[in-house]
Amino acid sequence: MNTLRVRGLTSKGDLSEMNFSPSKLPSAVGGFKDFLKSAQEVYSKEQLSSMLSLIEEQGKRLVKTMSLADLKKYKEMVGRFVKYCLELGLKLKEERLFSGQGKQKVLTTVKIVDGKLIELTELLFSKNVDVFKVLSLVDEIRGLLLDLYA
Repeated sequence: MNTLRVRGLTSKGDLSEMNFSPSKLPSAVGGFKDFLKSAQEVYSKEQLSSMLSLIEEQGKRLVKTMSLADLKKYKEMVGRFVKYCLELGLKLKEERLFSGQGKQKVLTTVKIVDGKLIELTELLFSKNVDVFKVLSLVDEIRGLLLDLYA
């Protein structure tokens, strides 16, 4: 009778020659899960850093031009950044169900960012635009976004 051997298995179902250790399997899976999680965190941080630098450039452009088109683009970029941060925060909350304080902090910061964006919009629509006030608001928003990022 011909016997087929594949990595320690025979056609008869003999496992005697196979070196199988069930205790090593979960650690390998956990190791891969940890690796995947750390890779995702690195990618997310790179994405956030890139988005933040683009927002800073757009903020500088807004302060120079004071145009409504630049304001619209700035608000859209900030909105995308905040949305991305919230998506990351919700994923983290799903993993760590016991920590609910992080979500409250994020939501509070989002409300403040939203209020500052409204204030910036009203300032640019007013007749007496104060350049220093615009610069101050853009800088405040940048600081709040850094808080979300950290």
